[in-house]
Amino acid sequence: MSNSLEDLFKPIVIVTGFGPFINHPVNASWEAVQLINKEEIEKKHNIELVQLEMSVTYHNVDEFVPALWDTHTPKLMIHVGVSGIAECFSLETQAHRKGYQRMDYYNNCPANHMCPAEGAIRLHTKLDVDQICKEFNERFAEEHNTKAVASKDAGRYLCEYIYYTSLSVDNTRTLFVHVPDMNVYSSEQTARGLERILDLCLQQINNMEK
Repeated sequence: MSNSLEDLFKPIVIVTGFGPFINHPVNASWEAVQLINKEEIEKKHNIELVQLEMSVTYHNVDEFVPALWDTHTPKLMIHVGVSGIAECFSLETQAHRKGYQRMDYYNNCPANHMCPAEGAIRLHTKLDVDQICKEFNERFAEEHNTKAVASKDAGRYLCEYIYYTSLSVDNTRTLFVHVPDMNVYSSEQTARGLERILDLCLQQINNMEK
């Protein structure tokens, strides 16, 4: 009976990627998120993994991200987006509430160029990004020809917007990862890297919960 209840109430981990937008008709973030090994991750961590594609629109973030938190109360939320200038995995440490002046996929901007989620002008993740990068780079990075670095500039576009939205709900279990385009890392490489980052995030969260 207890095993059945555990199966019914497994913690949920959500990983989102973005869909197409200008200059990225095929978005490297969603291509990689789709390739995360759901079955392996779920078995390893005894969780339910939800992989979602987000459209590159402010309204979509406003409507769906708070609903994801309310509906699933995820143990971990990782948002993934592509960066045309990234040369490796860039783990973002913070997001700002204001300054969203770039038009989204439907040529819209948020009112007053501000995220409607309530919070300070700048929010930080409480996950130890430097430690995640350190552990990522110790052995995994060399084996998979990848690298992870911490970043303080998420770009004031949908990537930073979605990050702020989730950080405003719970900054103890939220991370944003910028991935490079597919001419830098293959989708398979990126997927394997995201799996490792997911592992390291869950390790930290589990340690905090002890």
